[in-house]
Amino acid sequence: MRRPLALPYLFVAPAVGLTALFSLVPLGMLAYRSLFGGGVFATHLSFVGLQNYGNALQQGGTHALQVTAVFTIGFVVLTVGLGLGVALLLDVKLPGLDRLRAPFIIPLVLPGVATALIWGDLFAPQFGFVNRMLNLVGLQEADFTSNPSLALLMVLTFGVWQFFGEDVILYLAALKSLPLDILEAASVDGAGPWLRFRFIRWPLLRRNTVLILVITALTGLQTFTQIDILTNGGPNGATTTALFYIFNQGFIEFNTGQADAMGVILFLISLVTTLGLVGFLGHGTVRDA
Repeated sequence: MRRPLALPYLFVAPAVGLTALFSLVPLGMLAYRSLFGGGVFATHLSFVGLQNYGNALQQGGTHALQVTAVFTIGFVVLTVGLGLGVALLLDVKLPGLDRLRAPFIIPLVLPGVATALIWGDLFAPQFGFVNRMLNLVGLQEADFTSNPSLALLMVLTFGVWQFFGEDVILYLAALKSLPLDILEAASVDGAGPWLRFRFIRWPLLRRNTVLILVITALTGLQTFTQIDILTNGGPNGATTTALFYIFNQGFIEFNTGQADAMGVILFLISLVTTLGLVGFLGHGTVRDA
C-alpha cells in the first residue's frame, strides 16, 4: 500500500509549529522592535530605523563584542581541549576508571548561581583559597575583582570548569563508537597511541568535533550567569559581554531598542559562527566517512 506523501509532514508539523512559535516569531519581533526607540514600558514607540544599531555599537556595544570574542575563543580552546584530553584518558581500559565519569557531570547539574558564589569565595582577597595558595608559594596576593585581566580570567575559568564536562561526555561517547577492528589492526601493524590518534581516531572524530565546537561556541557567546554574579560586568567593563550588555540596556537602563539591536547583532554573530564552523570544519565529512 502506498503511503500518502503528506504523512511525513504531519508527523513533523507539531515540532515545526512549536519551533516557529517559540523561536522564529520572537526573533521576528526582536528584529522589528530593534527599529523603534523607547523604554520597555513605553506605549508609543517612535521609528528610528538603524539608529539603535549605531548607538549600541558606539555606546559600549563594540567593546562588549570584543570582550565576547576574547572570552569565547578562550572558552572554546580550553573547554574542547580539556574535554578531548580527559575523554582520551577515560577511554583507557583500566579497572574502576568508569567511576571517574560522574564528577565531570556534577558541575553541569549544579545551580550556576550557587557555584558562581562559591567560585567567587575561592578567588576572594586575603581569605580566598587561590590567594592562600599564592602566599604559600611566596607569590603576591591578587585582587581578581579589580584587575581587568584577572577578572576576565576568573569568569573564564569558572565557565570552563562548569561546562567542559559536557565535552568530556560527548567525546567519550564518540570514542566508544569508533570501530575497534580498525584500531586493533593499526595496533597490530605497530602504530602507537599517538599514531592511532592522529591518523585514525582524530579523523573519525571530525563530525563529532564540529558539533562540539558549535555547542561550545554558542555557550561561550551566551555567557551571563558567572559575569552577573562574580563581576557585574566590571571592572570598567572588562567582563561586559554582549549578553550582559543586552541585560544592562534592557533591564537596568530601560533602553529596549538598543538592547534589541544588540540582540539581533548577537544572533547574527551566532548564526555566522555556526555556519562557519559547519562549512569550514564540516566540509567533506560525509565524503570522508
